[in-house]
Amino acid sequence: MGCSGAVGATDGATADDDADEGGDPSVDAPADAPVETAGVASSSRDAATTDMPHIGDLELHAACDTSDGQALAQVALPRGWHIEEAHLERSGSFDCPISVGVTAAGPMGERIMYRSELCYVDAGAVAKRIPTQTERKVFVHVEAACDELAQACAARLGARAEVVAEQPYPSSAAVDIERERARVKREAANDFAIQGFSMEPSDVVYECRMRRYRLTGAPVPTELAVAAKVEGYMFSIGGVAGSMGKGVAVGVEALLGAGLSSGLIGGVLGKRLRERQAATAAGQGVAQEQPTGRGGRPDGASFELGAADLLQWRIRDSFCLVAPEGRLDEAASTALASMASTLRLNPAIAREASAQKQQMVLEQRQRTQMNIAQQQQQFAAWQQMHASQQAAFDSYQQAWFDRSDRQHAANMAASAANFSSAGVGTGAASYSDAIRGVNHYTRPDGTDVEVSVMADQAWVNGSGDVIGTRDGFEPGFGWTELPRQ
Repeated sequence: MGCSGAVGATDGATADDDADEGGDPSVDAPADAPVETAGVASSSRDAATTDMPHIGDLELHAACDTSDGQALAQVALPRGWHIEEAHLERSGSFDCPISVGVTAAGPMGERIMYRSELCYVDAGAVAKRIPTQTERKVFVHVEAACDELAQACAARLGARAEVVAEQPYPSSAAVDIERERARVKREAANDFAIQGFSMEPSDVVYECRMRRYRLTGAPVPTELAVAAKVEGYMFSIGGVAGSMGKGVAVGVEALLGAGLSSGLIGGVLGKRLRERQAATAAGQGVAQEQPTGRGGRPDGASFELGAADLLQWRIRDSFCLVAPEGRLDEAASTALASMASTLRLNPAIAREASAQKQQMVLEQRQRTQMNIAQQQQQFAAWQQMHASQQAAFDSYQQAWFDRSDRQHAANMAASAANFSSAGVGTGAASYSDAIRGVNHYTRPDGTDVEVSVMADQAWVNGSGDVIGTRDGFEPGFGWTELPRQ
């Protein structure tokens, strides 16, 4: 795809996903057909009838970024229409790293504004703790999404939009809702795989619709039509934990950061996810019988997010058609229908978006590894400090025991020299204990050990080390309390 010279057939993404298989093959231009570029001089547009490739009543155009000339898309438009502006936007969001905008203008003042996607995330109470660079927004169905886009477009004209009619999304072929839902599911699984997970979403949504509006307050009588697709997928952070493979620990850290080890907590959450999946599968059989264009979800139904659920959703392939009063019908049936059916994004954009996602995951894993290494260093330093303190305490306690033993031996020797009766000897031993400030405890092997009266309890470990504690403190696993004599 180029913005000057020849234009070849493009097999990339298309605004009408059904156009690839069900669209009119006549919209495919010859490989050597020259095309008009965004920002081309008006004199060139005046000569379009001779310079542009004609495909029936359509002409093939290339949409190029007005800032650097990069080819963004190609599209077939009715004669007299031209590409007015095109641009590419990049973001730091994994869900929507790149989006494309194209504006086409008609001969009677009509304009069509196209946006490839607007990405959002909705979350339950627990899942809201997960940091994200994607804008947080409560999920809305396609009608509400069209209304939001319509009001935004009307506001730029100083007007307000009022719904007057609703009709199917413009397409060259009937929309296969189940096929689109399967596509959304595949794309979700691919995003999971990039992040190191092997899992599928618990639920998906695909809706498409067009709504027509009357603008009140506009400087001149104006009509508006908005067509859009709403799609997304839901998953549980418990499901993510349950999908852990060799790359998941890093991904989990990447998603929740400090506090949770998260790519995007198992046990109860995972059980609830499976229960919800079973309920969803049972309900879809009934819902699919209803021709609502909602991808198996009855009108008015909405997602009920559990505490651990995340819903990644987007408004995709949206078109806002603004036309003078009386011109909307023709523009919608010709230019809008053609643009929705034939607009194809440059395949290089999809490759760049995929590369950006992989780079984001790689950088996050590197940051996670650095955090883990830092935590390990801090833990090693704490262990060294604790070992030094324990060694100093053990040395002090051993020195105290040695002094106590020597004093006890001296006292016993003095008592033995002065008193010969057993009763007096026992009293002398008790007196000696009191003077030295020790209590006697019995080890598991029956031997005697002295511990300072400052301690309320005495403990021994498997190595035979004895310590004293007070105020109910227990040293923990591996220590056994000694009985006091």
